[in-house]
Amino acid sequence: MGFDDLEAAEQSRADRDDESGEQNADTTASEPADRATDADDAASDPAVDGAADSSGDETSDEPAFEYDDVKQAPLYARPEAWAALEDALDLDVVRTLREAGVRNEEKRELHDAVLRVAADHPDEIAEAVQEARRED
Repeated sequence: MGFDDLEAAEQSRADRDDESGEQNADTTASEPADRATDADDAASDPAVDGAADSSGDETSDEPAFEYDDVKQAPLYARPEAWAALEDALDLDVVRTLREAGVRNEEKRELHDAVLRVAADHPDEIAEAVQEARRED
């Protein structure tokens, strides 16, 4: 369930490796640093930030970022919390994306968005932790 994108990413990586088989080791070794620099530049570019916030702009047909750009880290939650999140993503978020014309969302994009929204609402997270402790 948490690795839905893994097979597609591995195939994509294999396809790219086949296409660029003649590259030397120096070029390949420098790619992760270049990719990180590009991501940092995009994150600090106000034009990029403004484009992401514009709800009237057309969305891309491609995922927002490559699988190689992710960091996998465990999240520990109770089964009912996972079920609620999966239901919200599958039933509400994906439907909203479909209505906006986005048809090929990736799990990594959904999870990234969840974490960004959570980071923007730390007070609500603290309240939810306190509420859960009162219930137990």
